[in-house]
Amino acid sequence: MRQEEGQSKSPEEILQMPDADPGLATILAEIERRVEERRAQGMYRDLEIQDLERERLGEETKPIDLDPIHDLFTDPMHELTFLLQFARQYSEVNTYYPIGARPGPLKPLIVLVKRIIRRFMTPYMEVVFAKQRAFNEKLVQSLEAIVEIMRVESEREYRGGVDRYAAWVEMGLRGSEEAVLGDAARRFEPGKQVVNLYAGTGGFLEACRREGLKAVGVEEDSRLVSMCQEKRLKVQHIHPLHFLKSCPIESLPGVFVEDLGERGDARELVWMVSALADKVEKEGKVVILNHHPKSFHGVEEAFRDPTVLRLVHPETMQNILKETGFREVSVDAIDGPEPDAGETRAKDLDIGGGDESRALLDALRGPRFYLLEAGR
Repeated sequence: MRQEEGQSKSPEEILQMPDADPGLATILAEIERRVEERRAQGMYRDLEIQDLERERLGEETKPIDLDPIHDLFTDPMHELTFLLQFARQYSEVNTYYPIGARPGPLKPLIVLVKRIIRRFMTPYMEVVFAKQRAFNEKLVQSLEAIVEIMRVESEREYRGGVDRYAAWVEMGLRGSEEAVLGDAARRFEPGKQVVNLYAGTGGFLEACRREGLKAVGVEEDSRLVSMCQEKRLKVQHIHPLHFLKSCPIESLPGVFVEDLGERGDARELVWMVSALADKVEKEGKVVILNHHPKSFHGVEEAFRDPTVLRLVHPETMQNILKETGFREVSVDAIDGPEPDAGETRAKDLDIGGGDESRALLDALRGPRFYLLEAGR
C-alpha cells in the first residue's frame, strides 16, 4: 500500500538504520525485512523480464507454457540445434529495437523523447555493441563446432564404429588400385601441385610420387594421417571442407578426390563441388575417381565396403559440376577387368540377343570406375 501525500519520508529517514554503526549483517537483515514488508503490501511484483517488457510496451501479457517445447527434446542433439538457432538469432545486437510506452496521454511524447535519446546515444552504444557482436560471433562458432563434433561422433556410434580406417585397415576391405590411381595421377600436368582431398591411406599420393608429381594430402582421420606420414607422404590433418574454406579464392591448381559423394552426408557432395568451384584457379583441374554404377563388378566392390552409402551416376556428377561453374567436363570409364582363364567369359554366356542382352553383357564386362575431369 502506497503512503498518502504528506506522509512521505525523506531519503535520510528511509535510509536511517537503528544502529549508529551497524554491521554488514545488520544492514542485510534490515534490507531483507523491508523488502518482505513491501512485498506483503503489494509494492513488488515478481514478473519475468519478457512480461515487464510487454507491459512497458503496452502489450497484453500472456503466460507461455514451455512444457510442450521441452517434451520435443527427446535427443540432446535436438536441444543443441534449437539452442544454436536461438544463439544465431540473437547474436547480432544493435540499437534499433522497438520503442514503446504504456498507453496514456503522454505516450507520444515519451516515445519521441526515447527516440531522441537513442539517436544521441547510438554512436557510444555502437562501440560497445561492436565488441559484443564479435564476442557473440566467436561464441556461436564455438557452439557450431561442438554441435558438428557431436554429430560426427553420433554418426560413428550409429555405424557401430565402422569408419574408413576400420573398413580399410582393420577389415582389409580395400584392395590395391595402383593402375587406376596411376591413370588418375597422369591426368595432371607435371610441375603443378596437386591436392588430394580425403587422402585415406595415401594410395594416390604414392602414385603421384611414382609419376614425379608434387602432391599433398588432406585427411580428417588422424589414424589415416599417421599411416600416410609413416610412408613419408605430406598429409595435413583437417577436414577437407574446412581446408577448402581456409584456402584463398582461385588458389588451387589441381585437386583429386576419390569416392566423392559416396560416403557421409549426401549434401556434402554439393558443398564440396561448390567449394571447389571457388577455390580452383582459372586454368586449374579437378579429377574425380568414383565407382561406376553401371558396372556389376564396380557396384559389388563398392558395397563390400560398409562405409559406402550410395553411388553417384557420372551424368549426375557431370551436371553438378557444370551447374557450379566448371567447364570442359569429361567422363572416361576405366579399368575394365580382364577375366582369368578359370572365369566364365561373357562371350560364352548364352543369354540371347537384343538390347537387354547387350546391356547385361556391358554390366558384366563394364569398367569398375569412371574418371571425371573438370576445368574452370
